[in-house]
Parts: sequence; structure tokens; C-alpha cells
Amino acid sequence: MNTHPSHDRPRRPPGTEVTAAPGRFAAFGNRNFRLYFIGQTISSIGSWAQSLAVTWLVLELTDRSDQLGLVLALQFLPMLILGAPAGVLADRLNNRRVLLATSATSGVLALTFGIVVTTGHATIWWIYSLTFLLGLVLAVERPTMQAILFQLVGRDLLSNAVAANGAINSVSRLIGPAIAGGLIATVGLAVGFYINAASYLIVIAALLALRSNELIVRPMIEQTKGKLREGFAYIRSHPEVARPLVVMSVVGTIALNFPTTFPSMVRFGFHRGAGSVGAVMSVSAIGSILGGVYIAGIKPDARRTLGIALAGFGAAIVALGVMPSYVSFVAMSIVLGFASASFQSVNTIVVQQATEPSMQGRVMALHQTALFGSTPIGALLMGWVIHVSSPRIPFLLGGTAAFLCAVFVIARPLHRVAVGTASAGRQSR
Repeated sequence: MNTHPSHDRPRRPPGTEVTAAPGRFAAFGNRNFRLYFIGQTISSIGSWAQSLAVTWLVLELTDRSDQLGLVLALQFLPMLILGAPAGVLADRLNNRRVLLATSATSGVLALTFGIVVTTGHATIWWIYSLTFLLGLVLAVERPTMQAILFQLVGRDLLSNAVAANGAINSVSRLIGPAIAGGLIATVGLAVGFYINAASYLIVIAALLALRSNELIVRPMIEQTKGKLREGFAYIRSHPEVARPLVVMSVVGTIALNFPTTFPSMVRFGFHRGAGSVGAVMSVSAIGSILGGVYIAGIKPDARRTLGIALAGFGAAIVALGVMPSYVSFVAMSIVLGFASASFQSVNTIVVQQATEPSMQGRVMALHQTALFGSTPIGALLMGWVIHVSSPRIPFLLGGTAAFLCAVFVIARPLHRVAVGTASAGRQSR
């Protein structure tokens, strides 16, 4: 890649020009994006219902936070190992076909999980095996889900679509755990898995209904060697892409361990049951939805906005960790949800806007690896910390990590790199 220094005023990479931010819901004017959003939201509701079912099944069988951390580590370990190669696939294969295959496979695994629980054969080894298989699917699915957003809405609405896509997780977290928590208390654990299995029928139907002629063409790579190395080289030479990836790795490992820390705090800190876990996870999603809506209406600055989001997230997670009662913990979780969603959305937007279309799959695979691939380390670490100390300590550690990352982002000078759809020469400021 050639370097072309600027001889006049600094130039911004295409796709990062300072323009008026689109309306908060502009991406929903696109029919394909509406269908995708509906399908993924319903599927994510099912995934959250299953997540709570798995969490409570592990705690019932073992009564140990470190075992819960191990299960989560097994689920996200494939993302850590295979996330980067999966990004090459996302840049090489038809994204919609890949998502159809991963959705069908996930549905079958969820159904299998439900049958195992219903027949009374659920053991910790069954949980280890099925969560690991689900993790293999997740490793392929996540970078593909990020890469297809460009094809759905194009660069102009990409930041809007990323924020709206982030709201999928927030909306589903509001509904999924609440449904699962109530059903677990009244019907049993298996229903959470059956809900998830059924939800994949909706997402498959939505993907099939996408209009191919309305999908934006994205440059695809040829089947040659060295494409993964090319992705790493691209990131190393583009600091505005590398910096948020480093931040996501650190925060993902130390702070974003809520599937471990929330249930452990409720069970071991406040001595409450599955319904209370579902309630706090659902209530926190209210803040996440508000955070996603807020970020959807702004044009974030790669340095200032990300630093502010990190500092806010750090303050919120520390405050949550010192709440004295379950009620105050639930109330503070709304603030944390807002701060967490804001940080994650801004971080994702910063990466995607700085990445040229032909590199989207590989770069976003590494972004998803930083987010989800850090979970095996973080879940094991925080599960152990809770087991040997207190369920409050991980929140304090997470807040400290977020504050340090905010200093890292704001203190270091930002060198912008040009992003083009054909040749992407580096621009010096």
C-alpha cells in the first residue's frame, strides 16, 4: 500500500466526513434492514432466554461461580481462536447464505439442549459440549453479521445501522431474560431452549425475504493465501482502526463479563433466585436501549466521543459494584446499560467507519474477537475472583480498566488513514 503525504489541508478518509448525522431511525427506511432487524431481534430474544436457562442450570448443578465462568469461556473460546479466520470467510462468501447456515445450525443445537434437559440427562459435561458447539457457530456468525450491514444500508447509513443493530441486543435483553426467568420459576428450564430454537425459524424467514437486487455490492476477496495476514497488516498500519480494537480487548476481558458477574452478584451477594437475575438483566436493557437510540443520532468523534463513553462506562460500573441492596443494584443497572451500550456502539462505529469495504469482514472479525473472544479469559478470571473474594470486586476492576482505556484514547494523538473503496493510500495530517 503506497503512502501519499498531504501537501495542503488535512483530508479525511471517505466515509468519515463531518456531515449532519442522519435521523436516529434513518436505517429503518431500508426494507432489507427492517427485515434483518426484525429477524435478528426475535432470534436474540431467544438467545437471551437460553442464556439465562444455561446460567441457572449451571448454578443449580454446581452452585459455583467459577463453573459458570468455565461454561462461558467454552462458549466464546472458538471466537478467540477462529474469529480472525472467520473474517476471511466473511470477505469471501455470500454473507446471507452463511447466516442462513449458522441460524439453522444454532436452532438444531438449541433444540438438542432442550431435549437433554427435558429428558433429565443434563449434566455439566452436556453443558460443556453444547455450549462449545454453539461457540463454533458464533465464531462464524458474528463477523458475518457485522459485514452484512454495509450491504444492507451502504456507507452513508452505516453508523446509524450499527447503532440500531446494537439495540437488537438491548431490546432482546429486556424481553428474553424476563420471559425466561418467569418460565423457569413456573414451567422449568427446558422452555428457554425451545423458545430459542423456535426463534431461528423467524430469522431464517427474514433472511430469505431479503431482496438480493437491493443489497449493495461489497468487493469480495479471491481464494488465495495471505488474506488473514493482509488483515493484520492493514490494522497495524491503520492506528485509528487498531486503537479501538485494543480498547475493546481490554474492556471485554476485564469489564464486559455481565453474564458471569450479574448472576453471581444476585445469587451470592443478594441471595436471590432466577427470577431476580432475569429482572435485573431485563431492567438494565432499558438503559441499553436508550444508549443505542442516543448514539444512533450522533456522528461520533473517533477520539473524544470514545474517551467520554469509556469514562462514563467506568463510572457506572464502579457505582453498580458498591450498591448496598438489590433494589439499588437494579436501579443502577439502567445507568450501566446506557453507558455500556454507548461505549460498545461508539467503538464499533469508529472501527467500521475507518475500514474500507473490502476489509470489513476481516477487521470486524477481529473486532468481534476482541469483544467476544476476550470472554473465555474474562469469564474464567472473574469467576475465580468472585469465588475467592466477593462478587463486587469484578465491577471495581472493570471500572478501573475502562478509566485507564479512556486515558489511553484521549491522551494519544490520532493519525487518520485514508479509506477508499479502490486504493486506500495513507494520509498524514
